[in-house]
Amino acid sequence: MKIIPLANKSRKNRVFFDNLVKELAICLNTGAESVNRDLQLPVYVCHSHAGQLANGDEYFQITRDSGMTFKPIGEVLGKTTLDAIDHMLREAPPLIRHSNNRTLITNHLSAFTDLTDCHFTALNEMSSIH
Repeated sequence: MKIIPLANKSRKNRVFFDNLVKELAICLNTGAESVNRDLQLPVYVCHSHAGQLANGDEYFQITRDSGMTFKPIGEVLGKTTLDAIDHMLREAPPLIRHSNNRTLITNHLSAFTDLTDCHFTALNEMSSIH
């Protein structure tokens, strides 16, 4: 089993990866076998690149030098990474489905990715995950 490298990528866009961790927890809990590549998640954007956003995407300024917009998961992560995530979801043991068990979910994510407890703090606000 090859570990999906996500932790290092999260350093530059933590808001995206926090929301990705939440989405993966939801997928595991519902039994989804693939992540929705069209689902738009928030991403940071440097203020100097705001004018370069495609298709007139909205840009929300956060600080003088940075902001946020939304992009589909499939535009942020590569096909190889997305295919590996789908494989991880398909390999989830049936006891995870509808368990609402944070430990089972984070253990599965830990087995297939390089995400750590620091990344799993994103799940703290999800009341449906215990």
